Amino acid sequence: MVRLYLLASADIHAPRFLREFREALRGVEEGALAFLLAGDLVDKGKVEFCSAVTSSVSRVLDVPIYAVFGNEEYDEVKGRLVETCGVTWLDDEIAYLEGEGKRVAIVGTRGSLDKPTTWQRRNVPGIEKIYSERVERVRALLKEAVRSADFVVLVTHYAPRCKTLEGEDKKIWPYLSSSKLTKVIAEVKPHAVIHGHVHGGTRPVDFIEGVPVYNVSLPAVKRIVKIQLV
Repeated sequence: MVRLYLLASADIHAPRFLREFREALRGVEEGALAFLLAGDLVDKGKVEFCSAVTSSVSRVLDVPIYAVFGNEEYDEVKGRLVETCGVTWLDDEIAYLEGEGKRVAIVGTRGSLDKPTTWQRRNVPGIEKIYSERVERVRALLKEAVRSADFVVLVTHYAPRCKTLEGEDKKIWPYLSSSKLTKVIAEVKPHAVIHGHVHGGTRPVDFIEGVPVYNVSLPAVKRIVKIQLV
């Protein structure tokens, strides 16, 4: 029987949860098409710890590694992360992989929020516009991917609005997620959605119009998440 699956995690915040991440990697089975990291690999822009995350994966798995930027991969250190981390970053981009005779598209984005944080409003000019335009960019990327691949997986740091946010105070859901992205997922229907950022989530999986949505935040789920495509 054909087995086509991905492995995923997020919010290692190295060095903060690096030990827990390495423990979670123990016993993870070989055979995944790729390893996906849904943002916040490092804590507070600490570029020097990024390679420790990716090398931890490479020591136990011979797979390509893809990542999206989280809110703690600050914009000003993105270039250094790209140069030193040893991972393929997807910043509102698509990567295509081949496995078991199938073409898999990985659409990667930091994501969007319904309400920017106070810090973002103060420090990121035009953040509302950035988030609005990013949702439209992700819609276009997903539509392109659906046309050209057998399976489409969306990887976003910030969550879409769904029940994977349960466990967090509902008052802060708009600062953790995007209801506009939820509408895009319901419209375009990728095969799976992976997000991080929701450290306090108690529901690891939900569905948006039949599309499975996985919270892979390590502090929430305490394990490496397997995303089965076939």
